[in-house]
Amino acid sequence: MRSRKRVRRLQITGLLLAGIVSLWMFREVGNHHLSSFNLGLGTTVFISRGYAFFLLFWTVFGSLAAIFFGGAFALASDSDWASRLVDRLRGTSDRSVIIAMSLLGLCIPLLIHWRLLLDADIADDESAYRFMAQLLASGRLYADSPPMKLFFDRAFMINDGKFYAQYFVGWPALLAPGVALGVPWLMNPIYSALTVPPIFLTLRQLGGRRCAATGAMIFLSAPLVQFGAATQLSHTSCIFALAWATFFAVRIYTGDERLWLHAALATCFSMAFFIRPSSALGIGLPLLAIWLISAASMEGKARWKAMAVFAAPALAFAVAFLLVNLAQNGSFTAVSYQRAISYARENGFRFAAWNWFPKDRTFAMELGPIGLAAAQTGVSLTRLNYALFGWPLAFVFLPFAGWRSYRSWVPWTMLICFGVTHFHMRNGGIDTFGPVHYLETALPLVLLTALGVTRLTSSLSSVPSKGLVGGLSSRAPLALCLGLITASALGYVPVRAMALHEVGSITGLAARTAEAELQGPSVIFVQRPLVPRHCNGTHHFNFWRPNNDPDLQNRILWVNHITLDHDSKLMELYPDREAFVMVWSQQCTPRFLPLSGLDEARVPPGAIGGSGELPSVEEMR
Repeated sequence: MRSRKRVRRLQITGLLLAGIVSLWMFREVGNHHLSSFNLGLGTTVFISRGYAFFLLFWTVFGSLAAIFFGGAFALASDSDWASRLVDRLRGTSDRSVIIAMSLLGLCIPLLIHWRLLLDADIADDESAYRFMAQLLASGRLYADSPPMKLFFDRAFMINDGKFYAQYFVGWPALLAPGVALGVPWLMNPIYSALTVPPIFLTLRQLGGRRCAATGAMIFLSAPLVQFGAATQLSHTSCIFALAWATFFAVRIYTGDERLWLHAALATCFSMAFFIRPSSALGIGLPLLAIWLISAASMEGKARWKAMAVFAAPALAFAVAFLLVNLAQNGSFTAVSYQRAISYARENGFRFAAWNWFPKDRTFAMELGPIGLAAAQTGVSLTRLNYALFGWPLAFVFLPFAGWRSYRSWVPWTMLICFGVTHFHMRNGGIDTFGPVHYLETALPLVLLTALGVTRLTSSLSSVPSKGLVGGLSSRAPLALCLGLITASALGYVPVRAMALHEVGSITGLAARTAEAELQGPSVIFVQRPLVPRHCNGTHHFNFWRPNNDPDLQNRILWVNHITLDHDSKLMELYPDREAFVMVWSQQCTPRFLPLSGLDEARVPPGAIGGSGELPSVEEMR
């Protein structure tokens, strides 16, 4: 017996060492041949060269590491200490498991935000969302455009007399409590933590307790999900709303007759629609179909009560959606994305996100040749494959999820519907931490992966076999899942984390330096881009200065640099503030030069963009 245990320990040690050696070789390839895996991000359409090489070697060595680690976990699962651990977990209540995992869901993105991102924005969208949240916290849907508004124009903002962001107000409304309390960085981690319970409870309903724990573990270990939750982008809150909508839809479908579930489903879907309409429809339309089928199967008064309870919050959200459009954009049906494009045209595309925008193109979709759409979708799926879990093959367990077993058709229809509705999407979104336009697919993919592991385990357990091999075969799916998670945590995630740290270090450097060096109320004139391209090897998507608060009461105001004469004209409106022009040194550090005494030989006119003529200094007011 002792000899057998000794052999087992040697086998486990050998497999773990083989996995570690695989990861070591992977890192050394990057260190010696690929500038320590400088990912060279900054593209939305295709994969950059540096990132492509990183993925190539990760496919090989990440797969080896996952197999070796998985083998080690499978062997270790037969040991006495593993059995005791499993028994202890079985004796833990679901409530305790949910609370513990939810706390992890809160702490992980907070740690990423402060230690990796350094409290910096990694995308220009975040500043615009905060601006909108500040407006909502003050009870407004827009502010008045400030005098000499060209200094305050910026991408993703509308400044046509009304000053507001181009985004739907669902996420800003959820962000507003954090803005009011001075902790906007806390809100996405909270919503990410609150996504754990519906994932656990949905999977428990579909596949049992072990499936639920597996799904929650996969969700917490998914780098795309956790990195996204560390930002102030809208995707995390959308997943939160859709996850609860999924749970309520499943409860209704499986026969729970409580009326409040119908109102809860309508509220969560409507909330998701208010955050990201296209993602809500892509993921949520099957949930609405499930509800409709369930409601139609009810009898008599119960059916009409369910429909009335569902309709009340749905209609309230619909009316609010239309009224927001009317107040901001002057039409019930015109959304702010459309107004942003028309305003950019009216403004000659000065300080806009685009230098031009064709009139026959929608904001995110492009109904072009089907081959082009297939190519764009293929690139996005390839990026999603690696970025979602950090696994060499994120979809490895999907074929085993089945269709009817465990009602796997529910997440399958969610995923298929998203694919159909987003097939013509122009790109998968920024690649700083993954294709963000596909981030909401994490919900059905997590559910399907957990169901695939559970169903495969059940199938292998039913195969007649004897001895150790038979016992290990039934443990292999979960062991491989744990091996993939371990390989990702030790191989993929550190490289992505270092890229994010580099982005956060440089994109937040100007604001951190200004806060430390400038003591009194100030106005800082900024040239675009905010950070020179050469100052960041891992290219980023933060090109614009930070937004100010809607009432321009910040101690430091960030405005566009136009020309020194124009800048001086603006300062007539702010006689109690000091004026500085920000420039970057050769060492990529920001310097703040007093506006008085500068000449154009030292500070040339700023890059305004677009085709409109620059107003004269006298006309700026």
